[in-house]
Amino acid sequence: MTPILAMLRTLAPCTALILLLAVSPAHGQALDTLFDAPCERYGVPKQLALAIATKESAMRPWALNIQGRTVQTSSREQALEVSRAAMAAGLSFDIGVMQVNSQWLRRYRLPLESVLDQPGNIQVGVWILGQAIKQHGLTWRAVAAYHTPGVDTERGRAYAEDVIRILRGEPRARAVTASPNVSAASAASPMLVKRYRVVAEDTERVARPDGKRN
Repeated sequence: MTPILAMLRTLAPCTALILLLAVSPAHGQALDTLFDAPCERYGVPKQLALAIATKESAMRPWALNIQGRTVQTSSREQALEVSRAAMAAGLSFDIGVMQVNSQWLRRYRLPLESVLDQPGNIQVGVWILGQAIKQHGLTWRAVAAYHTPGVDTERGRAYAEDVIRILRGEPRARAVTASPNVSAASAASPMLVKRYRVVAEDTERVARPDGKRN
């Protein structure tokens, strides 16, 4: 039995309640029930999916992250506006409860609106997690792979450890350096999109000094 599977089987009954308390009253029960069908369909433990959603977005339905920066949005309309700008600029971004990365939208031509909305977002996020579990088993590697492609990296391990802390109801580790928040209005502006693109290009040049692309 893997460590994560053993932990899921021995968790106190109050764990699910602890996770739900992290959800705002307006969305809590509705969001929780949206995990039932996809978790059953893709063989994903619901408690694990909820813990990852808590880690990724604090269960906020309009959460966005563009090129590593959290973007504050207060409505579906704002989140769509910013996401469309990022998509048009070719940027990497994460959206919704499960923080589904834009690579999945581009790879499978998924509608942005559907993946941003809670049912579609949770469906896609749980499917991604299910694929990772199929590949790595119910282990920390599968949890790390949901967020970090190179699951043996220190970043992947740290992510998995944080999710496990959430499962156990323990305080999460604080990030060493937090990315600054960006308002929705400025995130959608052409100037900020340009700045994100420059950052991405600079990062690629540092990672690939020969100038070649993956």
